[in-house]
Formats: sequence, structure tokens, C-alpha cells
Amino acid sequence: MTAAAIWSATRRTLSPNRLRAGLTTLPRWKRRGVLVALGCAAALAHAPLFLFPFLVIGLTGLTWALDGAARQPRPMRAGFETAFAFALGYFTIGLFWIAFAFFSRGPAFAPFGPLAALALAAVLSLFWGVAGALQARFGGRSTSRILLFTVLLFAAEWARSTLFTGFPWNLPGHVWPGGGAVSQSAAPIGASGLGLVTLLIALTPALLAGPAARGGRLVPVLAAAIVLAGLTGWGAQRLASGVVGEETGIRLRIVQVDIPQQVKWADGNQTMVRDRYLEATDQPGLDAVTHILWPEGALPLYLLEDGDTLAPLSRLLADGPTLITGTPRRDTDAPGGTRYYNAIAAISFPGGRPQLDGLYDKVRLVPFGEYIPFADVFRSFGIESLSTMVDGYSPGDSAAVIQLGNAPPFSPLVCYEIVYARFVPRGTARPAWLVNLSNDAWFGPTAGPSQHLNIARYRAIEEGLPIARAASGGFSGVIDAYGRTDGLIAPDAEGSFDRDLPAGLRPTLYARFGDLICWTLWVLILCAFVFANRKSLQSVLRTSAHR
Repeated sequence: MTAAAIWSATRRTLSPNRLRAGLTTLPRWKRRGVLVALGCAAALAHAPLFLFPFLVIGLTGLTWALDGAARQPRPMRAGFETAFAFALGYFTIGLFWIAFAFFSRGPAFAPFGPLAALALAAVLSLFWGVAGALQARFGGRSTSRILLFTVLLFAAEWARSTLFTGFPWNLPGHVWPGGGAVSQSAAPIGASGLGLVTLLIALTPALLAGPAARGGRLVPVLAAAIVLAGLTGWGAQRLASGVVGEETGIRLRIVQVDIPQQVKWADGNQTMVRDRYLEATDQPGLDAVTHILWPEGALPLYLLEDGDTLAPLSRLLADGPTLITGTPRRDTDAPGGTRYYNAIAAISFPGGRPQLDGLYDKVRLVPFGEYIPFADVFRSFGIESLSTMVDGYSPGDSAAVIQLGNAPPFSPLVCYEIVYARFVPRGTARPAWLVNLSNDAWFGPTAGPSQHLNIARYRAIEEGLPIARAASGGFSGVIDAYGRTDGLIAPDAEGSFDRDLPAGLRPTLYARFGDLICWTLWVLILCAFVFANRKSLQSVLRTSAHR
């Protein structure tokens, strides 16, 4: 067979129409298996791989499968099953690092790890299932069905990011590396708005096959490519002309100690952990440092009441830098008995005596990690909190800004609080920088720490503020207001790492208006679909009313 014949046969086999037909005519369970595989592949578009073409391939296959579901006798049921299967693969692969937290906790918890990851993926997939059901019922056969699926998927992602405390991890906008050209669009429209545009771009290639694909089917694909090129060009220009201003005069020492979780929290190891942190802190150049960052839960003890730790710190940091550290704390005078908090404390040592300059209690707690929803029900099945020192923490009152005497005001964020957009105070209370202290060691050598870092970069771009980040077992460093990092600290690094804090920018459009621009665009896309399909929608609604 000649090369020309091979190429011709391959082109026919891989033609969009043939692929679409093959997918939609598969037996039900084989089709579900293919959809799960497509969802798994689409998850590779997120950190650390950022394989955006895989998202395009996955969503194209999902759209074609929903075209087939629309022809079923019960289209909404078929659409729900189709989108649910895809999302189950997508969320399982993207969030399987959650299972590692159970492995890190010990043998008694390890069997629950895969179950927890699959259960979370299944719950999140319900939102996509609803979107698929509506798409199969109302999407129709025109080119504009892509517009409806864009707004439906975006609504599903907004719902799972907001309802029941929300879980805005690995949103569609996060498929672009934070600090890169495309990610700069988060400054005016946020990661949410970028996600809406990303979905529209990624879904458009589905128009290369199927209904209404003849004639100008390449036009929408070319338009999507032009939009992507425009985002890239605008972002590159923003980065090239971006100036972060003068240095703030803040010299940070980020301390990272590589201790496995089971060793760190084992009984009797408090002294060992304390000594490792003190040794890593007491390195040359300390006299030039203004602030020291220790990560979330750096020490397995209540630092604010532990004299054995405060005494050596007082000697080491007397009249010197301020320590900003994560620590568990307890309030023995709370109404109803002792309450426990996951806190960030800012401590100075004037005259060699500890002085608490600022305190923040984490507001957004991690379900099952820091508290158990419906605790009695889950404990009846033997499911306990992953928290090590206490059964569970209480939430703080609200986001906060800490004003220190030797630094501009900063907003503290504990662990995954950084994944919530616009959590930072605004207006006259707007801070000058953000401090994110985390313990990513729970997630081990998985994609979790990379995804956490990438999301943190988006918060810097959205707010126009630098972030100082200390993440045990994760990526630490300083992120500038454009989401860029200089001298990122790897998860397995140990020691002290000194960094200068850059200045922030003026409030971005997103910092001022939030998701207003995003939702305006969402409404416009929906209106465009309704206008283009007004007659067919009227027919569908009349049919539904007569049933």
C-alpha cells in the first residue's frame, strides 16, 4: 500500500463524522466506558501537565455523545448519564490526590482514600449530569447548540464551586498556567470569566461533525482560534509591559522542613519537629530579614501556649523579625466548652519577650479534614476526621486583614482558602499583600500541590496583589501581582529561603467588579442561543407541556 493510500485510509478513519458516528452508535455500556476515558484524558489539561488539547478532545467527544442522547426516547435521562460518565472520569483523575490524604493519615484511614476520591467525584459529577440532561433536551441540532452547552457547563461549575460551601478546584479557567499569557485575562474577568471563554473555545471543534456542520463549519473553529490568539497576545503584552513598582522593603524568610506526616504527628516527636524548624530558621542572613514564614500547622503543638517553643524563639528573634506562622490553637473560655481553631499568628519578640501582633482563625474549613459534616452519621460507619490533634475545628468569624507595625497590612489565608475568589477584604480594607500558609504534605507526590499553586497564582492576578506562600510539602515562594514566581521552592526542599516582597498593583477590574463582566457575557451567550433557536425552543416547550 502506498503512502498516499495509507494517508487516505487514515483520514477517512479519523474523520470527525466517522468518529462521531462511531461514538454515538456504540452499545450503551461501551459508550459509557469511552466517555469515562475521555473525561480522564480531559483532566490532563490541569496542572501539572496543562495539556489543553486533551480538554478539547474530551469535550468534543462529550458533545457528540450528547447529540446522540438527544435522539433517545428519554433524552434527559440519556443526557444525564452521558455527562455524568464523562465527569466521573474527569473529576476522579483531577482530584484523586485526595485519596493520598487518607494514606498519609495512617493504615486505619487508608482504605477510605479511594472511596473518598470516588465519592467526591460522583457528587461533583451530578452537576455535570444536570447540564447534560438539559443539553440533550434543549440543545437541538443547530450549530448554536454549542452556545447552550457552554452556558450549561459554566452554570454547573459555578454551582459546584458555590453550593454547600463549594469546591472551586480545577475550574475550566485553571487549565492555563497561572502567570502565563492566557492567565492574565483573569485580571479583568477572573478565573471564572476565563473559564467561560475557555469552555466556548474548547467546545467549538465539536462543530466539525454532526448536524449543521456543512458549509461554514470551519468559521466557528477559526473564530475560536482567533479569540485564543487574542487572549494570548493581550496577556503577553500585559506581561511585557507589567511593572510591579518599587520593592516594599519586606524581606521574607520562608522556612520549609521536609518531615513525613506520620512522623510529624506521632506522639513524642514534638521536640524533634521544633528543633528542625528552629535550626532551619537560624541561618545566615537572619539580621536582614523582616518577616519569617512558617507553614500551616508547622509544629504539632499549641504554639501560643507552649513555653518550650516560645523561649528559644524569643532568644533567636529578640528585637528582630516577626514570625508569621500557622498553628492550632484552643479557646478554653468559649461558650459551651473548649473550641479549637486552625490559626495564623503573627508574633514579634521585643526585648526578647513574645508579643502576639495579629491572629486569624481559618473560616473555610475542609470537610472531613477539619470537620465532619453530619458527624454522627459518618461516625456510625467508622469514618473519623483526618485532623490529628483534635476531632475537629471551629470556623473563624470572617476574612481578616492584619496590620503589623513593620509592614503594610496583609490578608492571611490558610491552606485552601486561597482557592476562593474574592475572599479577600476589599474597598478601604484592601490589604497590600496576601499570606498563604498551607500543609500540602498530606497530598504527597501527586498533582495536588501543583494544582494548589496554580490556583494561588490566579488569586494574585485577580487581586493584583503579591502572595507570600509557605506550604509544607508543597510549592513555596513569592508570587507577584501577575502570577509569576521567582525562585520557586520545591516540595522536598528543606531550609530557609529568603525572598523580597514585590509591590502590588491598583485594584484590577475583577477586584472592583467581581463576576459582573463574566455573568454579562454568560447572559449574552444564552440570549444568542435563544434568539437563534426561538422557533425550535417554542416547539420543544409546547411538546413538553402536552406530555
